[in-house]
Amino acid sequence: MKIKFITSILAFPFIVHSCDGQKKNVNSSENKIETKKSTAMTKEENKISILEKSMLEYMENPNPSYTKIDVEECVKILNNYISEISNSKSKDEGTEIVKTTVEKLNKLNEKCDFELIETSEREQIAEIIIVESSKKGYNKPEEDITEEWREW
Repeated sequence: MKIKFITSILAFPFIVHSCDGQKKNVNSSENKIETKKSTAMTKEENKISILEKSMLEYMENPNPSYTKIDVEECVKILNNYISEISNSKSKDEGTEIVKTTVEKLNKLNEKCDFELIETSEREQIAEIIIVESSKKGYNKPEEDITEEWREW
């Protein structure tokens, strides 16, 4: 009886939500490949996911002045940053990408009455930006390259 129950659970198709919000059946062979790809995300992309989850969870309690759309915009800015910095060719170009990214985050945070990026989020976002830039050799991992432009 227990074996049948376990087998039926294992055979039950699990439905998950992918990053694009669509439901996926991860038991199908086509989606197993997609699942493997999605689990191979970089550490920084994972940090962005953790940040997003934290911001969304915070929204449930004190009713902040930002919305899910604002959180999604923050995630988009950070993902674009990772893509742009990894494709940059020089320290000067990298510095400009950091500056532009921080300024976009400043504007977004201001739009949200400075509640979107608070202490915890600031530390996480700064770390993402610093680590990705240091991977290119543009700065040392302990060097805060966001401070010059950061208002959060």
